[in-house]
Amino acid sequence: MIEETILQLEELFEPFRNAKRAQTASAYLRDQFPFIGMKTEIRRAAQKSWIDSLKIIEDKNPDSYREKWLIIRALWEKEERDYQHTAIDLLNSMPKKFYSEDDALELEWLLNNKSWWDSVDSIASNYLGKWALLFPEKARETFEKWRYHESFWLQRSCLIYQLKYKDKVDSVYLEDLIRQMNSNQEFFIQKAIGWSLRQLSKYNPQEVTRILGNNPIKGLALREASKYLD
Repeated sequence: MIEETILQLEELFEPFRNAKRAQTASAYLRDQFPFIGMKTEIRRAAQKSWIDSLKIIEDKNPDSYREKWLIIRALWEKEERDYQHTAIDLLNSMPKKFYSEDDALELEWLLNNKSWWDSVDSIASNYLGKWALLFPEKARETFEKWRYHESFWLQRSCLIYQLKYKDKVDSVYLEDLIRQMNSNQEFFIQKAIGWSLRQLSKYNPQEVTRILGNNPIKGLALREASKYLD
């Protein structure tokens, strides 16, 4: 069933293969992944009927939650990056009734495989953020593991999962994470520190000012964090 489902998507994508655009898209991600060569709007238009068909199936099949994760993993194993982007769109379209505490293992696998900013940021700031609100105890347990993980992508996910929380950000926990990771000079960690604070400053500038005053945040992280501050 999974192989047939993936084949259906391949048939939808193949007519749009474009070598020149694929090369440009790959270069944008520093040649980390090959592409089919579709613009995002074309890919989403092409995949719409496919994702809609899965939604119809999931309403009738009690096992569709597990099958959807199998499909997402199968898409992740595909060579072209377009399929991982479709997997992310499928994941982010999943109704909250299908969210589960067990998603922690699946999310860790996704975030830690074929990792780059395009996949990690989209998952962390969308599905992961919503999942954490639904299962706060499991989420905190998960983030306490990830914050010390050797993968900086999992650490970055801890820093940015609250990006869409607006004025509901747990700033105490965010500051604790920043305090731990601030000495890590990895670009994607420093960028995430600044990004998380910059976003929070839109809703609680006083708290960001306090965090900056209490922590030796410098360079890229400081520039990003203070962008909207007076």
